[in-house]
Order: sequence, then structure tokens, then C-alpha cells
Amino acid sequence: MTSPCLPVAALQMPPGREDLAFNRQMLEAAITRAAKDGARLVALPELALTPYFCAAPAGKYRRWAESVQGESSSWCAELARRLGCAILLPLYEHHSQSGCYHNAVIGFDRQGKRLGNGALARKLHLPVNDYPPPGFDEAAHFTPGDELQTFEIEGWRCAVLICYDRRFPECWRALRRAGVELVIVPVAGSGGDDAAFFLGELRTHAKENGLIVLCANKVGEEWLDGMATDNYGESCVINADGAILAHRSRTQGPGVVNATLEHQQLVQIRKQLRYFDDRRDDLFGPVPHGWVR
Repeated sequence: MTSPCLPVAALQMPPGREDLAFNRQMLEAAITRAAKDGARLVALPELALTPYFCAAPAGKYRRWAESVQGESSSWCAELARRLGCAILLPLYEHHSQSGCYHNAVIGFDRQGKRLGNGALARKLHLPVNDYPPPGFDEAAHFTPGDELQTFEIEGWRCAVLICYDRRFPECWRALRRAGVELVIVPVAGSGGDDAAFFLGELRTHAKENGLIVLCANKVGEEWLDGMATDNYGESCVINADGAILAHRSRTQGPGVVNATLEHQQLVQIRKQLRYFDDRRDDLFGPVPHGWVR
């Protein structure tokens, strides 16, 4: 049975440090605050446990990687159980069987039980950007994923798109075709030009596909190897009609972005805005979604 209302929170986090234990403590304090405010689902930014390291030489920070059954997984499961809220945790994953490294997300429900099987998402598209120098190269650090899992939070059908994956309309279409209602988008978003389009991009995807968006980003300058990544914040909750339910700008700094989702409202929005239903499969072909499980 689907819960008629789902209180959610996106954590807009300050920059991470090279001390991963400190980062966990910082995240735990923020998650605890969100849960005490009533959130039953909490989303964290991309690579929340570490600084963003993709400008570094390939392999330099592999000591930060861990399996989906590792220390951070155990910590998150216990925290979810103790607080009674579901948590989606971005992770620098070292796959124990393949040996590959992934930009991934794992999750736990309100009882601390794992959501899905292994990683809920491994980043599908890996950006490379060499301007302005020194740029970054995610393809040098990660192996791309090739599927996404859907999962339920209190009856709401959910999925994850990690940062750059949000750029591809096909991802959103496929998730809607697979029955998804809520898309969680953890990002490590930086750069002034990107910030100018960020909210508009998410609002467009939400409205065109009748999907609710829960997005978490870091905010402020994150230093690593003498270089700064300037995260722009803009964490938000966006309704299926593109309306902003909650938002936190860069100037507001770190904090919790709270909203309560209403399932009946989602149903009504989808009846009124028929963009997805009116798509002509006879012209374009059906939306491929076999890679969404």
C-alpha cells in the first residue's frame, strides 16, 4: 500500500574532507537532524563520503573505495534503523567480484534493510572535461554502470540518476516507462554556467515526464591537492508539474531541504499533464527501458 504522504529531505552538505571518519560524523549529524524534523527518506550528494577527486590522477584515491557490504554500508544501515528513516548513500564502490570501481548509490529502508540488490545505481555516463584546466576525468576513475534498479519507499516507486545521468532525456523517459514516481538525483555540481541552468533543467525533466525530483548537492569550495571544486548548492525538491516544493541556494549554505510529497497530487498532475501519455510511439518507437530493473 502506498503511503499518501512521504516527508523527504535532501541534504545540502558542506565540502568533504580527506578524513572520511569526519565526513561520516558530519553526515550522521545532518541525517539525524533531518529525521528529527520528520523526514522518512533522506538523500545525500554524489560521493558524499569523500571529496570530489576526479581531477586527480587515475587511481590516486582508490584507498577510499569500499564494497557495498563495507564499513560505510554497515554504518548507514544501523543509522537508518535507529532513526527510522530510509537513507540513500552515494558511495565510491570497489566491486568485490569484478574488481571494477564505480560511482554508486546504495540504500536502506526505515528498518535498516538493504534496498534492492547491491548498488541501486552505478553512474551510467562518465563526463570528461578538460576546460578550464585542470578539468576532470571520471572515465579514468570509474567503470560505467549499465542498468538501474527501481525500489519502493512506503509504496512509492523510486530510482536514482547520479549527477551527469540527469542530462540525458532517455533516462527520464525510461524511468517513467518503468513505473517510477520519484527520482533521487545526487550531484556534485560545480561551475557558474551550470548553476544558471540547473533548476530549470530539473524542472523541465520533472514536468515533461510527470516525475518528482529529490536532488542533493554540496555547497562551497572543496579543496583537494591544492585545487578547489566550487559546489553551487541548489538542492531541491521538485513536483511532477515542475513546481519547486523546496530549495536551498548557494548563498543559504549547508542545510536540510524538506518537503512532503502527496501521492494523490501526483496522480492528479499526471491526469492533467499528459505529455508522456501523448508521446507517439508509432513515430518514435517505444521507449527502451529493459535496462531498468
